[in-house]
Order: sequence, then C-alpha cells, then structure tokens
Amino acid sequence: MVLTHRFAALFDPKTVVTVCSPDCAEHLSFHENAAVYRVCAPAGQGKPLQGLKAIHSERVDLGVICVPAEQLLEVLNQLSPYQPRFLVLLTHPSSQLYSAEMQKHLGAWAKQQHCKVLGPRSLGLIRPPVALNASIQPRWPKTGKVALISQSRTVTTAVLDWAEDANVGFSTVVDLGEETDIDLADMLDFLATDKQTDSLVLYLHSYPTSRRFASALYAAAATKPIIVLKAGGQDNSVALRAREEVFNALMRRVGAIRIRYLMQLFAAVKILSLKRRLKGSRIAIIANGDGIAQLALAIMRHNATVHLAPLSAETQAALAAVTLTTDQITNPIIRYAPITVDVVEQVIPVLIKDKQVDGVLVLIAPDPYADLEAVTEALISISLKQYKPVVSCLLGEKTMRPLRQRLDQAGIPALRTADAAMEALNILASYHYNQQLAQQILPAYPLGRPANIEAARQLVQSLQEHGVRHLDEMDSAQLLACFHVPILTQASPYTVPTLPPVCIHMYTDAQYGPFMVFGAAYGDLDFISQRTAVELPPLNRNLARLLIERAPIWYERLHDIAGESIFTQLQQTLEKISELISELPAIKSIQIDPLWLSPSGLYCSQIKIELHPQVSWLSPENLGYPHMAIHPYPRHLVQHHHFDDGQPWVLRPIRPEDAQPLQDFVRGLSAESRYMRFVSMMKELSPSMLARYTRIDYDRELALIATIDSGQAGTEQVIAFVHYLRNSDGRGAEYALVVADDWQRYGLGTQLMRALIQEAKQQRLSYIDGYVLATNDGMLGLLAKLGFKSEVDPYDPGLRRVWLDLTS
Repeated sequence: MVLTHRFAALFDPKTVVTVCSPDCAEHLSFHENAAVYRVCAPAGQGKPLQGLKAIHSERVDLGVICVPAEQLLEVLNQLSPYQPRFLVLLTHPSSQLYSAEMQKHLGAWAKQQHCKVLGPRSLGLIRPPVALNASIQPRWPKTGKVALISQSRTVTTAVLDWAEDANVGFSTVVDLGEETDIDLADMLDFLATDKQTDSLVLYLHSYPTSRRFASALYAAAATKPIIVLKAGGQDNSVALRAREEVFNALMRRVGAIRIRYLMQLFAAVKILSLKRRLKGSRIAIIANGDGIAQLALAIMRHNATVHLAPLSAETQAALAAVTLTTDQITNPIIRYAPITVDVVEQVIPVLIKDKQVDGVLVLIAPDPYADLEAVTEALISISLKQYKPVVSCLLGEKTMRPLRQRLDQAGIPALRTADAAMEALNILASYHYNQQLAQQILPAYPLGRPANIEAARQLVQSLQEHGVRHLDEMDSAQLLACFHVPILTQASPYTVPTLPPVCIHMYTDAQYGPFMVFGAAYGDLDFISQRTAVELPPLNRNLARLLIERAPIWYERLHDIAGESIFTQLQQTLEKISELISELPAIKSIQIDPLWLSPSGLYCSQIKIELHPQVSWLSPENLGYPHMAIHPYPRHLVQHHHFDDGQPWVLRPIRPEDAQPLQDFVRGLSAESRYMRFVSMMKELSPSMLARYTRIDYDRELALIATIDSGQAGTEQVIAFVHYLRNSDGRGAEYALVVADDWQRYGLGTQLMRALIQEAKQQRLSYIDGYVLATNDGMLGLLAKLGFKSEVDPYDPGLRRVWLDLTS
C-alpha cells in the first residue's frame, strides 16, 4: 500500500483543466506527465465552455480558473461533471471582489464536489522541481529547497523578482489569496514532509488562528527552519501591542523565527540556502579593513542575537603563525594589507577548529590592490569544505556584484551590506535558540507536592454558580494554595531596600489564549513590551528562567543583587501559576502586583483573579486543552504499574529529554528485534529520527514509553516504545511498537498498544495501520487479539499490512 498525501493532486497533478478568459495572459504550464486540457472561457452568459468534451477523465486532479468574477459560477457549473479534487482561483486583471453571495455558492459547490479551493484572488502555485506553474507569474523561479507561503500577491511577486536577480531558487511558491478553504496550516502540513523542501518562509498579513496553525507550525519546525515575516499594524493600541508580544512568544515556542521587514526576508531566503546551520551564537569576523568590521560590530551591539566569539590561546597562536605582524588577530581579525588567497585558505580553517566559534563572517570591501576574483574563488573552495557555516559579505556594487553572483552560484550566500549579513547570522542563531525553546516540555511528574486540582475546580465551579467574576482575597489565596504557589498573602513584606518589586500577570488573548507577563511592578498592559517579558504557558523550570531573564528589570536591576534563593522562588511561582492556568480554563486574568522579593519569601498583599463568566470546562485534559495555544505535556496519560514480581514500571508519553535513553534502548536491542521493528540492519537512530520520535506534538500524535528505575539517581531506563505518526492522508496514523528483548512476554506490548489506541480515538483518527514482517508471529498474534486486520503487502510479499478501524 502506497499512501500519497491528500494534497498530492494539488502539488503534483496528473490531470489538469485550465479555464482562462481571453483577456488574461496565460502563463500556465505543467510537467510532461500531466494530461492538460485547456478550455476556453465562456464567450457570454449561458455559453458552453469550449474544449470540455476533450476531457477523458472521470475526475480531474486540478482545475485552474482565471475569469472575471461574474463568469465564475457558470464555469463551476460546467466543471461539475469532472469533480476536480483541487481548484486554484487565480486573480483576474479585472480584480473584482467576490460578493458574499458568490462566496457562499463557491463554498457549497466545493463541498458538494469534495474539492479543496486555493484562493480566490490568488497569484497561484509554482512547483519548480516538478515543472508546475499554476500561477499568473510569467517567469519561473529557479529550482531550490526553500518554500515560500504568502498571504500577499504583491509581496510574493516582489520576492520572486528579487530572487531572480539574486540567483535564489524555490521548491514551492504558494499565494493563499483570500483563504476561503486551503489555509496556512494545510500548506505547512504538506511541506513539513515534502522531500523537495528543506526550509520555509512565510509572509503573514493577518494573525493566524491559534491551535491548528500552532500545531502545524510546531510539527514543521521540528525538522525544517521556518522564517515568519509578519508586518505590524499601524494601530498602536494596548491590545495590539499585547497581541504582537504573544505572537512573538508563540513563534519562539514552536521553533520558528519572527522577522518584521522585507529586507530581512530577502536575507532569510538567501541564508536558508546555506546547508550548514549555526549551533550557537558565537561568530568570528574576518575583514579586509577596520571600518567595515566596526559597521558589523555596531549592528551587533544593538539587540543582536549573535556576538563575538572569544578566541582560544591556541587559535591566536595559530593565527599569529599564518598572518602578518600588521594584522589584528583578536576577534575581529583584520587584514590591513591587501587580502590574499592565503588569508582565506589559512585563517578560516583555524577559526573553524576553535570550539568557541560557531560560525565565520567574511567581510570584504573593494580594494584596487587585491585580486578579489582569486580571493572569491578561494572563498568558495574553502567554505564548501568546512563543517561550520561561513557567511560572506562583499560590500559595494559595480565591481562586487559579479563576485557576489559567483558566490551565490556556487551555493555560498553572499550579502551586500554589513547589516544584511548580521540579519542573516541573527536568523541562524535565533533558529538554534528557538529550537531549544521548542523542546521544552513540562516534567513527566509534578515538581514537589502534586496540585490539588480537583479542589481548585470545585472552588471555581462554586464561584461561577454564584455569579462571582472577581475573587476576593480569601478565595484568591485558597486557589493559589491548591497549586502550592509559594507566595505569602497574609504577611508584611520584609525586603532588602534595594530590591524593587516585580509583578506576575496573566491575561487571555481572544485568539491565542492565556499568556503570562513578568516584569516591573505597578503597571498594566500599558507597559507590555517596554518593562516586561511575555511567555505562553505551559512553563517548565527552564522556560520560567528564560522568562525572568528576558525582563528588563531583571538584567538591569535585580541580576546582581537578588540572589539564587529569590530566583528559585520566582521560577517555582511561575511554574505553579502556569499549571493553574493550564488546568483551570475558567481563569481569565491574574494580577499579582506588586510582588515583593525577599530571601525569606515572596510577598503580595494584593492579588486580583478574574473568571470567565461562561467557560466551565472541568476536564481540559480530556478535550486537548482547547483554551491554550500550546498543548501541555499529557500528564493524565502517565500510569504506574507493577510486574508480577512487584517491580514497578511506568507508562508515560515521551519527552525531548528521553532522546538519550531512547537511543540507548535501540542500541540495546538484539539485531533480530531491531530488524523486526525497523526492517533494516541499523544499529541506532539517526539524529533526525531521534528528534522525530521524541519531539512530539501532543495535539496530533503520540509516543509512549515504558520505563523502570535505571539504578542511577534520577534516571529511567526505557524498556518498550510505541508511537503513531499521522499518515500523509491526514485521516490515519502509522504505528510502531518495539519491546526490549529481556522484557518481552510481560504484557508490555498489549498495554502500550491499548493506551495508544485509546488516545488515537481521542484525537479522532479514523484508523491505525502499520507494517509487520510476515515472520513476526508474536507481533501479528498480539495485533490480532487487539482487533487488527491483516493483509499481504502487494509490493512486498514478506510484509503484512495491519490496520485497525477506529470509527466502529
């Protein structure tokens, strides 16, 4: 059984029908394996389409329409017998808007035909790797590995025009138009698994809907860098500033990179063609003059993510051996004499070997004394051999532009200005930083005493039933106590006079749900983004630490005087409040302001908690936490068991921190068990497989492990592993199960599969399937007992496809 993605008919159609009016310049073209039927638009009302009779397909994959708005319904009616799976509605030169009545008819027609619609008023879709151009764009971009998804036709054309000059290629270009049907989440789901795409660039005109978009973005960013250009609105209201900060927080948490300007987008597209990524933020700079180096340093001093790497003594000694006495060999490395091929070939490898250097930036200005063509060729040769990224910046235009183009053609991104180069490096460093944030998950078990969630829910329900919107001091203290929030409310503060008070606020954004604010006291949303830092729950210890450290009051006034005790108490407080927010959807806002800091405790005499008037979900864990943008770790799935001999074991969802134990588990399997599971002789998981299995989006997939105490303090040993990943059809998931050799025949496989099946039903999957070797009698027998059906794989008689219908 070969599964194709549900959007394959859009991105690689086998049958296409195009309908374009005579006044529309037709640039549509399709790969040679597609059967393309070009149909003439109706000459008048009620006139038939010319060319429909030539269609020899019961159902076509793709329909592409570019006609005036008043002709659309007539075209759709005549296309109905061929039931296109996808429809692309291109923007017409008349630029007419679709009326509400027409939008309604379009939606009804698409639903009746089981057709997905891209547009209307879209620039269209371009797939250079498969020679597909279903757009109004006359010139194709070259083939590359970057996908561009845009909510603006004009931004798309601007990027394509720039890319043609910059010699940048794309795997996919999609303009979503008015998004009546196909949206950002759909595109992200496809491109996340698209083999033609290595990275994605998004232009957003509006704020996408929360959970579905966040879930799709998280899944895609787990394996591919994603750059998001979201222009800020002109409205400078408090609500919009809050929405901006919440959106930024969401981008960090899913592992994407937010940028604000079109020039940053150009730099991003170019830098994403670089095959090597920064694994940190420390860079070394080589320049053929002090002036251009100072330009880069000036940009670096103003909110740059990257910073200068400290060079080791060994590196400086090696540099001294290959440079002139007039050269500066501290970072930045500056050649005052004309730059030569030897400098490039000898200095760059020395810097790359330094463990404190994550990447190298080469700045070159025009120099009549230097052979810059030879230097450029040397830069190409040496850069392609390095295992760390080397970014070049050739300043100037007349003489330097051909050299930049030569670098671009060789696959070495070449920037034109120092600020563009720094933007590119910041993007690479931000990607690494945000990937670390995206892997932060709640602990598998509550820290300290478990919260009394049931008592808290009963209290909230009682208050709502009595019409209470704003909790009084006693009820607020009781609610915090249920979650063991370490804040004293009945004591006078004893503080060191030099410690300024802080605040912890929580508010609810209409689109992105609850968010937390930490910063200086005595404020409201008026001071958001100036004196505070914002983060989305759920928080773990590390995310709480980063939230505190991002607040200006911490690094400006508290960092050197607060002490470890206060920092730890703040972390615990943020964690506990995050748990409260996650488990009680009825909480609308919390204001702990001012919060006094002292080594003896945290004190607040005024806590304001507001409830939603109607929200009453008492068990959000059973509904997938719909009030939150980010799905918390599903602690409710943690189960404690005992084997017959009394030894305890735990069944729980996997976490990113389980990567090494999972790798050890796979390495410890016998060759036979590994082959039975992976149908290969692999001895361990690749880095990408390890990331895919441990960085799980709990909103759409699941991986469970069985663990026992490893015998080493605070660590667990994995003894069984089961997971399902969504299939490309979007309706089902492929499962996989493996049990350690020494722990087989203990019933682990049955218990893990039952837990997996139950959660798959909760996530509304239609089926689970998988592939088992025909010789694996044990697995086939286990699955038969659980109700799975089995059939011989038509492509490999040695395999059995097994599946379970989850809808019955």
